[in-house]
Amino acid sequence: MHQHDEHCGCGHVHAPIPTPEELTPIQVDILLALRQRQCLPVASFSLAKTGDETRYNVALAPVYLSSPQDTMEQVKDLGNQLSLLEDMNLLTLDYDLPLRNYSDEEYKTSALYAYFVRTVEEAAQLPDSTFDTPQLELGSMVLTKAGEDFVDTLLA
Repeated sequence: MHQHDEHCGCGHVHAPIPTPEELTPIQVDILLALRQRQCLPVASFSLAKTGDETRYNVALAPVYLSSPQDTMEQVKDLGNQLSLLEDMNLLTLDYDLPLRNYSDEEYKTSALYAYFVRTVEEAAQLPDSTFDTPQLELGSMVLTKAGEDFVDTLLA
């Protein structure tokens, strides 16, 4: 995400938008991007155990990649911002509703997912490992009605 201003080059025309006190600039950027695009991908990096359906755990979520080279710190920071927006009822994070015709290649080929897979594979070699299978669950995020209304007030 980037700072939106009249010279940001993001492909649409807009006036500078003041950041409301209750939101950070990155949160405003997320809301504006969702308003423009209607939906964005979101992922969850999960763990499972082969042959044991009861063993499942989410290792990292929400995951939104701005770039395939995003670091763990960047992804965690952005994930925290997304979670806060969800807590404010401004957007939803739906891991069971993937975007139609969206390839998960940028997530599967990202440095962070490769690191996650290696870590799970290494841990699986240990005796009595709890998990042995990395999973990528790709979903979507959209604005709620309250989020749409909020963005409309920002743009007014």
